[in-house]
Amino acid sequence: MTLEIFADDLHEGRWFASLSPRLSNVKIKPIAKRRSNPPYVERLLRYDRPDIILVSEGEPRLVVEKTREVPTGHNVGQRFARFANAVEEKVMVVFFLPFKAMKHGSYAGICYIPARLFLALEKMEEIHGIPVLAINWPCDKDGELIGDGSQDADMRRLVHELIQSEFDYGNEVIKELRQTMRRSRNERIREQPDTAEPPPTVKFIDTEGYIGQLRGQFGNEINVVPDSFHRRPRTLIYQLGMTPAKCRREDPYTGTQFIYDYIWCRNGPHPSEKHTNLVLAVPLVSKRRWIEANPNDPTRKSAVYYATANLIILKDGLIACNTLVGPRSTSILGLNRFIKG
Repeated sequence: MTLEIFADDLHEGRWFASLSPRLSNVKIKPIAKRRSNPPYVERLLRYDRPDIILVSEGEPRLVVEKTREVPTGHNVGQRFARFANAVEEKVMVVFFLPFKAMKHGSYAGICYIPARLFLALEKMEEIHGIPVLAINWPCDKDGELIGDGSQDADMRRLVHELIQSEFDYGNEVIKELRQTMRRSRNERIREQPDTAEPPPTVKFIDTEGYIGQLRGQFGNEINVVPDSFHRRPRTLIYQLGMTPAKCRREDPYTGTQFIYDYIWCRNGPHPSEKHTNLVLAVPLVSKRRWIEANPNDPTRKSAVYYATANLIILKDGLIACNTLVGPRSTSILGLNRFIKG
């Protein structure tokens, strides 16, 4: 079996290669700029660059994201576009991160992973039928991350079993780690039930009433809203608190929208398959400034703003989203079904 490791960072690539003797002699290849990688790697860069891609016989089999950052706030959401890209391409995802850790600084204290992260990952797996796991990077009794090598035990078991089984996604290690993840999710919901609910930046509204509001605000511009938006009875509005001076940014918003999309909007593998509309509201930024800062340009990460949301609502206008970086494996017949649905 021919294996390849593609890494966004050489240090992370070496860490991943150390997880299994089967990877000790595998060359670590850098993830190059877009359009400079093999086609099977380019498929996984449509939204963003993952940390690690493990390839077997020219086919991506595993995407790994690793972070030691405290699991709170913006740190959680910014990687989710990478996960969405992977599962759309039927590639397994692992997010290796601390489920709890000490946050240092002015507001020092133990921080815990929000239940929403688990819920979104589980919904990704349910919709796409591909394993999506969060694996804990353990900490000591003081909340400091363990760094003596023992923290990688579950990652070692998983990578070894995947290679030994020739990437059987139904193996026992995956099942065990999935159960551990679900127990952690249930614990978070018991202890911090609000982290399983929408945050203050998210609200739901009746679509018919919302269309009326938009018509009163923007007049005939509302005519660009597609019929599929009108047919969905409920709409989720995710408010982005950006100013005109600081609106040229993608993280964490482009990734966080996928968390809310998968938990509360999606019912199918294609981004257009939703029971609830997804709207990005940026009330302080003009349409002209937004397009200047965040064009729907497939060579830029800003194109991800248009990848799953239905509308972007701005201070003086709206944009009906049309993805230029979304899934390309959908057949013409399937696309027609999505458009009609």
